[in-house]
Amino acid sequence: MLDTSSGASRAIRQMLLQLAHRGWQVDVLGATVFDHPNGTSGFQGQWGAVREKQGSVVAVQDGPIQHKLLVTASTQREAMTSIEEGIWFALYEQILDQQKPDVLYYYGGQPFDYLIANEARRRGIPVAFYLANGNYHNTRWKDDIDLVLTDSQATADLYKERIGLNVQPLGTFIDPVQVVAPQHSRERLLFINPVPAKGAVWVVRLALWLEQHQPDLVLEVVESRGGWQDILRVTTRAMGHERDTLNNVVITPNSHDMRPIYSRAWLLLAPSLWWESAGRVIPEAMLNGIPVICTERGGMPEMVGSGGIVMRLNEKYYEQPWGVIPSEEEISQLGQCIVVLRQNPERYAQLVQEARRTCVLKHNMELNTDRLQSALQLLMSCHATRA
Repeated sequence: MLDTSSGASRAIRQMLLQLAHRGWQVDVLGATVFDHPNGTSGFQGQWGAVREKQGSVVAVQDGPIQHKLLVTASTQREAMTSIEEGIWFALYEQILDQQKPDVLYYYGGQPFDYLIANEARRRGIPVAFYLANGNYHNTRWKDDIDLVLTDSQATADLYKERIGLNVQPLGTFIDPVQVVAPQHSRERLLFINPVPAKGAVWVVRLALWLEQHQPDLVLEVVESRGGWQDILRVTTRAMGHERDTLNNVVITPNSHDMRPIYSRAWLLLAPSLWWESAGRVIPEAMLNGIPVICTERGGMPEMVGSGGIVMRLNEKYYEQPWGVIPSEEEISQLGQCIVVLRQNPERYAQLVQEARRTCVLKHNMELNTDRLQSALQLLMSCHATRA
């Protein structure tokens, strides 16, 4: 839950904080595994001390919530050993037996994770599950789950069509205090997480086009899981002229505090090519009144509403490993769209206003917390009635 490189972890952590602020008792059991090593920035200086306690369980206070974490040898989930899983599972069983929680909430679809729901179900504890991607194709993971929650209607529709599963959309969970900058200079294009799945190849091509046609427009790339130079080299090599740097690109390392980054942003680029359930950076940007250009993929159009521009791409770009290089015509259309928007302050101001209006309707954390609380209360009430 302290993993800053995982959108799911950040969403669930904020949900739990919201419940705790409303009087729920929330306890977290986890391990020191992350989607990316950069995810440890959530420990804010405590990671070094935590790392030294390998093999033991540490308690980390996160506002009103305490996290009990098994300190694993590796930060990679796939490298977690069977011994470590055994230690974690024994502690989990002990907590279920001693604390007898009213509801269990978790996520994860690996075989070991099935035991999490199974042990709760065996003890008569209702189970809620968070699902915010399009990766699940089999059905075993859901067998012991009573309630599945997600962030977008698009993902709910996807799983209804794919496996006949009813999924309840809640919306996004983002604390404006943590992401909204006090002032905005609106000077840079912004792209976060330069990996192929997020459309990094498109952004490389766009940066090259802007270098020729709008060289004064700076593109800021925030490295979350991916590295910009790697994707730049690979893409430009495939194009026949390898580059190591671009003069119009500024690289920013992963940051726990995104407010300074959003304070500089004029427009967010979110050309994701995989199924993006919501795209956390989209509502974060829009809460700052920053319009978004995104692809028509997953829940992104739903998140953007009328506060941005939606790109409709050929299906070939959505196929793994997401490395198809866009044509000169396609990238020119995108570049011209950005240039025209930059030259039309009235149209830009309208998108800023629409972004803020969309946030009131779709990204209001208190209203979304009402939905979460109602869903969990109904789950517990139905379970008590059945018992």
